[in-house]
Amino acid sequence: MNEYSDAGSIVRASIMAQIKAEQSNAVLQKTVTAGEDVSKRHAKASTYNLFVPIKGDRSLVYNTLTGAFAVWNAQDMEIYKSIETQKRSVTDPELSDFISGGYMVSNKTDEVLELESRYMAARNDPATMIMTVAPIMACNFACDYCFQGADKPHEKMPQFVQDALLDYLDRKLPELNLLHIAWYGGEPLMGLSTIETLTEKIVALCKKHNTRYSAFIVTNGYFFDGKTAEKLYSLGVTSCQVTFDGAAETHDQRRMLLSGRPTYMRIADNLAEAVERTPIQVSLRVNIDHHNKDNIIDLIDDLHKRGFSNRNNLGMYFAPVESITEACHNCNDISMGKQEYASMEAELYRYAFEKGLTGLPRPPVMHGNCAAVRKNGLVLLPNGELHKCWDTVNDTTMKIGTIFEPEKSLDSPIHNEWMQWSPFMNETCRTCKILPNCTGACAYKFIYTDKTLGEGGSLPCPSWKFNINERLLIRAEKRGIISANDILDVSRTTTEEVGRNHTDSGLFTTKSAVAAG
Repeated sequence: MNEYSDAGSIVRASIMAQIKAEQSNAVLQKTVTAGEDVSKRHAKASTYNLFVPIKGDRSLVYNTLTGAFAVWNAQDMEIYKSIETQKRSVTDPELSDFISGGYMVSNKTDEVLELESRYMAARNDPATMIMTVAPIMACNFACDYCFQGADKPHEKMPQFVQDALLDYLDRKLPELNLLHIAWYGGEPLMGLSTIETLTEKIVALCKKHNTRYSAFIVTNGYFFDGKTAEKLYSLGVTSCQVTFDGAAETHDQRRMLLSGRPTYMRIADNLAEAVERTPIQVSLRVNIDHHNKDNIIDLIDDLHKRGFSNRNNLGMYFAPVESITEACHNCNDISMGKQEYASMEAELYRYAFEKGLTGLPRPPVMHGNCAAVRKNGLVLLPNGELHKCWDTVNDTTMKIGTIFEPEKSLDSPIHNEWMQWSPFMNETCRTCKILPNCTGACAYKFIYTDKTLGEGGSLPCPSWKFNINERLLIRAEKRGIISANDILDVSRTTTEEVGRNHTDSGLFTTKSAVAAG
């Protein structure tokens, strides 16, 4: 199996490759002119420094662009502030650590421009394709908050659609170094036979064109037992996402079968088999809203008791339930506000880490550079429709074209809208200190503001915007860089520190107040 496990890893690898290329080719020094004496350049503070005050007149300092992470004492801060009142050369030995960490940059450096260049290079990577394929849109669950709605088509992907996909890939693969398939639904394991058939033929095409192949699956876990996991792993699936909505009692009230029967115990038993019998990386997503927020600790405790802790191939993460499409507007009343959710999330990560169920919080790299905004990012439905984003699959009017004429989809107005969107065109995003981590987070929320509802659904700022300090403190504490006693009340994330968010920018209307009126 190759090193890539999911779409997020593909994007991060593309970005990191671009960064390495920049460094090796000195792209970041492109403003140096022939014969220029670099020593005459003076240092200025990076735009992307975050300062978290801690006890002892110290600060935990993180640069969101470079990822540099350190504790500064009063002397360090004095050196850092000295460049506000005097011009100090970038070659000054006393500044070398600040320069190498990215905390200081040359006065001629435009960090926003460099970030945008890096972002666009990864986004427009012509050699990588991330294709989401739904073999079936039917689902055996009856989750009331499902963004796809309850009325799902039941037909599996017919042969003529499969053939059209294979024909397209046969034309496309010569351009690619990597093809990543994300199996999706509905519940994709209800179409396992289609996954098997397609995988065999897609892998053969990849070998024909010398293209690497990897795969990922989003499943509710009901059919994901040890035998099925072994089959998927043999088909190149190296990672999967499975969702819990709390411990058994709460989960079974929200993620029940269409018949109303419970699912928690079967999913937990299946996962125990899957992680024992295969190296598939299992990512446990935990959906949270007002109805189940008090039950998440019980879930963590139960998974710990079941022996899921400290496994190399299993980890959990948390996600807010959001009213992101018209099909799930009914969940708006139970969705949590951004700040409330973020505060809770930080503590859940602390507890889950202590129970061995998640790694230390690590700020993402260009989280918003998802497959939807990439030219080679497509979503294929069983009926042959092509979309850009998972969140549009329930609305045929939002398709960009069909697999029968895939090249024409690149000229559709909807495709162009996705490709023209950029967080660098938005002033709130452009001036945000966590832009290197977030890069807009969710393009869908910018493009389809009329489809979302409420603060959680409408406002694009991720929870990192509201709890990055808290997450960094957890990381520093658990790595032994600081102690719990070093954390102060003023260490909390503030708008003044990270920059204003879309909650108060006036650029988005949550519509919840309008709906109430």
